[in-house]
Amino acid sequence: MTEEKQLINKTYFEAFLEHSEEHPIQVLGEAYLAEQKKEIYDLSYIRFAQGEVYFHNKDHETAIFKWENINNELEPWAKKNIGDAYYELGLLSAAEDVYILIDSESVMLTAEVALKLFSLYVLDGNIERAYEMINKAIAVNPDYPNVTTIAREFYEEQKDFDRALELAVYEAIRTEELSWFKVIKNYIEQGCTKTIAPNYFTKTLSSLYRVDNFEFKQLMKALWHEYKQTSYLQWIKTVNEVFLNIEATSHMSWEPIGALFKETYLDLLSGKFLVKELHEVVPDLLANWLKVTPVSQSTFVSAAILSWNEVFPSTIGTAVKEAENRIFNSVPNDTGSIEYSLDLLHSIATWSDSKNLEVSYKLNWFISSLTNLEINQYLVASSVKSGKSSFINTIVGENIVRADQSSTIILSHDDQLGRKEILDEGEREVLNIYNEQKLINTESFFDVKLPSHFLYENKCRFIVTPDIGNRNDERQQLFDFLPLADGLLFILDANEGFTEKERELLAQLKKQAADMKIHFILNNIDLSAGEEELERVMEEIEAKIKEFSPRAELFPYLSSLPISQQLDSLSAFVNGNFQSVHTNKEETRNAKILYFVRQTLNSLLKKKVENENNMIDSINWNEDILDRLNGFSNHLYDMEKEKAGEIKKAFQRIKTEMRTAAESRIPLILRECAGLINDNSDFKNIHIELNEKMNEKVQIYLEEELLPKYMNELQQWIRTSDETLHDSQTNIDEMCVTFSGLYEEKEKLKLECNFSIISDWTRDIERMESRSQIENENILLRHTPAQILLKGAGKLFGAISQNKSILANQYKRYLENESFADPTASIINKFFLQFDLFEKGLTQDVNRFFKEPFASLKEIINETEIEISRAQEYIETMKSNPEVYYDPLTLFEVRLLQYEFMIKANKEISYSN
Repeated sequence: MTEEKQLINKTYFEAFLEHSEEHPIQVLGEAYLAEQKKEIYDLSYIRFAQGEVYFHNKDHETAIFKWENINNELEPWAKKNIGDAYYELGLLSAAEDVYILIDSESVMLTAEVALKLFSLYVLDGNIERAYEMINKAIAVNPDYPNVTTIAREFYEEQKDFDRALELAVYEAIRTEELSWFKVIKNYIEQGCTKTIAPNYFTKTLSSLYRVDNFEFKQLMKALWHEYKQTSYLQWIKTVNEVFLNIEATSHMSWEPIGALFKETYLDLLSGKFLVKELHEVVPDLLANWLKVTPVSQSTFVSAAILSWNEVFPSTIGTAVKEAENRIFNSVPNDTGSIEYSLDLLHSIATWSDSKNLEVSYKLNWFISSLTNLEINQYLVASSVKSGKSSFINTIVGENIVRADQSSTIILSHDDQLGRKEILDEGEREVLNIYNEQKLINTESFFDVKLPSHFLYENKCRFIVTPDIGNRNDERQQLFDFLPLADGLLFILDANEGFTEKERELLAQLKKQAADMKIHFILNNIDLSAGEEELERVMEEIEAKIKEFSPRAELFPYLSSLPISQQLDSLSAFVNGNFQSVHTNKEETRNAKILYFVRQTLNSLLKKKVENENNMIDSINWNEDILDRLNGFSNHLYDMEKEKAGEIKKAFQRIKTEMRTAAESRIPLILRECAGLINDNSDFKNIHIELNEKMNEKVQIYLEEELLPKYMNELQQWIRTSDETLHDSQTNIDEMCVTFSGLYEEKEKLKLECNFSIISDWTRDIERMESRSQIENENILLRHTPAQILLKGAGKLFGAISQNKSILANQYKRYLENESFADPTASIINKFFLQFDLFEKGLTQDVNRFFKEPFASLKEIINETEIEISRAQEYIETMKSNPEVYYDPLTLFEVRLLQYEFMIKANKEISYSN
């Protein structure tokens, strides 16, 4: 090994110096001559050493010459040195050729050559070959000085953190050096392990546990935080595997691992995962958690194990017995804080929001009131005619409670008077409780805040239930609000005493709440009966009370005494007799909160069934509505087609009538122009003059006779069309009212047609009226045989007076007998052209009238189809994957049981002590 180090560092020549102070070249030269004088000599060793000296003195060519003549076991090293010399001379290609040809059994030399080639390829930019060489060097000899460090730095430069991590893990397990484990932790914190499976680190963690417990916990923590965002369950499986294979005990310090176990347990049971997923990880997680938890701090984990085993029996194993022993046979370190319960409630609320389920606002209100440990909550109840309302009003200083109260009222001190009705769905401000409450209402209660000296000074609130008669629903309110109370003040009527019915009622209350403190107020005391009678009545009632509850006390309320005196006495009575409620108050309140959390879970189970039924009803209702909407759409389409045809047909009828009239009248006008011809006419130009006159007369007819009549007809057509379209809107409105009634929304369906088309038509007709003048028609300037003959005769004979009479008669005869069909048709076509264009747009205009109703109706149809689809998808999901809903509730039940176990354990140990 020593010789190989010399060969690597090129210090083999030092073996020839033997402490000589002469220059190595001289010493080696003398050794060379001495060796040469021997009968059998071998100069290879000396030449090899000389090459090293020349190399160190930068005479690389001479060094190469020396090394080229080595023929013994140093020949592979000599070739390596030749490559080094070429490398120093910058002849990289030559150096590569030499390095590649070296073949040696020496792992040191092979690693050295691989590193040399690696450096060469890096310098040359050949990264692929550089990878091959550095990997080869590590594979051949990972203990070669700095080879793994060089490789890690190279991988990091190439941003190849997969290989860098692989190298670090391999070296950490192989060498068990802390530096490599720290490198791994650094890569994890940089986020380089996101794509790596968690079980890849199983051996690494096991190795590190043997080396250093502190660094093991730090690496475990880093991996925990990394995989919580990605492969959470797979990581927990890895954690379980690691802890099952190491000898971890609770006598060691396991922070922060213990806290991570707790955080993970709560996260896994927050409703994000299904039970079948957790069955593979939670039992071992709990067992391992218990293993590393000191006995003095194991209440939480022990309760978690017992609650899991309660819901999923026989899934944990021997850890159950250990948990039972710890939780019930040692002083509990954790009795279950309110924060645990509120965190569970938060998990329930978050999950229910994701499933579009509303947690009861009323139950949340109850829980919120219980978290205020500064305020005591006293339930005030009584039978009928006990005078409770007047008693309460006197105490709080405000007329709030009446004898006809039917809903529970909770009275609290506040600087401002306020009244709210609290329901499952939320809260709302009310002005008068008794206008809002129903005959008997167990679905809501009233939260009343008012300035009250008594409530403020005694830091309490009153929960006032309706007077209890024979009705079950009257009693139900008392039982519903009982878990909210720290104590019960039961008001007795001095005239009736402590009746059998009242004793039976309170006995039922004690069964539901055995620890509830009950004390009594004696009201309606008749002072006129005398002091002795009063004492007798008091003694009789007190005897019955003591028989019922030996620790219960009676307070006589005397309305005749000054109110301040009575309030002071009542304060002393309440604070003195309910003093015990302050003992373990947080624990007691937490138990009440857990009761309401259980109520919340039960309500969510009911809501699931209600939701499914509501979804089925919704599907049926929406399908019926969809059929009606599609029918309405078809009806609207038929209406559109009918109205468009009706309006267009009316327009066509008017236009046809006007056209027929023009076709009849225009030829007559043209024939009547024969009267314009006489013997004095200029027959050379008469055809031109007649043509102008004819056009004038036709234009006068069109503008003064035909057009006014046509406009009057069209105005009437517009009025009729407007009525027709308004009838359509009325029909649509009636249908909308029918549908809005089905939707139970006033304007769910409101379809407004576009009446702007009426004003558009009016404007268009006015414009057509102003554009009615047409161009002059060529009436007598045509190239018909008759017209050509007449025009020729006029020009030929028009100057001869004897012929004028003949020409005049010929022209008249022509005009009177001519049909003028072509000019008439041309004039009519020109006149009616714009009306024809207007007619062509009528159908499109009517379509525009109905466009918005069609669009709105289509939108509602699409919404209805989407609602049906969503409801069907929900029902299908519930049928195919009921565990999506039930599993989170089951896991919330596990946590609820855990916190109940913690409270129960504390009570049992307290009693045994």
